[in-house]
Amino acid sequence: MRIRSYRPHDAEAVHRICVATGDAGKPAAGILRDPHLVAYVFADPYLLLQPELVFVAERDGAVLGYVVAALNSPEFYARWQLEWAPRFFTSHPASPDADARDADAQLRTLLHQPRRLLSADLDSYPSHLHINLLASARRQGAGRLLLEAVFDELARAGSPGVQLSVRASNTGAQAFYRAVGMNRLASRNGLAVRFGQPLGGVDHSVRENETPVRHGHG
Repeated sequence: MRIRSYRPHDAEAVHRICVATGDAGKPAAGILRDPHLVAYVFADPYLLLQPELVFVAERDGAVLGYVVAALNSPEFYARWQLEWAPRFFTSHPASPDADARDADAQLRTLLHQPRRLLSADLDSYPSHLHINLLASARRQGAGRLLLEAVFDELARAGSPGVQLSVRASNTGAQAFYRAVGMNRLASRNGLAVRFGQPLGGVDHSVRENETPVRHGHG
């Protein structure tokens, strides 16, 4: 297994892996009428807006996993609002009064209102990430290597810490994050569990007057 930086021709594979693993490691088609929505929210915008923080796990020329990240979450979501969300105004309009039980509607809302994804502790953990691996690449060290690659790059860029959220029911992923040494952070609800990794950088781009919007996601 080889870990390398993202290249533009990897976009299709990253999207496909996100859709194939979007339900806590299982295919998103099991919970979404439009399974591509999970990639439109949790993978594709990172390829456009922060490609230098995307790494892939490759074996025999095939991409089997990836990690995507944003250096500064508030700034990233501000760019998303301007550069990514408009692409979906017609094809995937927002659902402002979406039923919480309708996963498709919830993702369409996040697609247009990404600041809902902001969590707490931005002073200590201004960066965030998402990681996914196909089943054939799990338990082989690829996840740990992907995290190490993005941690190193975020630290070089000056981030003091990175965080992520995982569905509370996804106990396997939680065990993995504990095993790689990430710290469990306080969560505002019982739907998601947050983990953080201090990186030692000093990020001056999160201002004290920025008020985070608190919203957990699975």
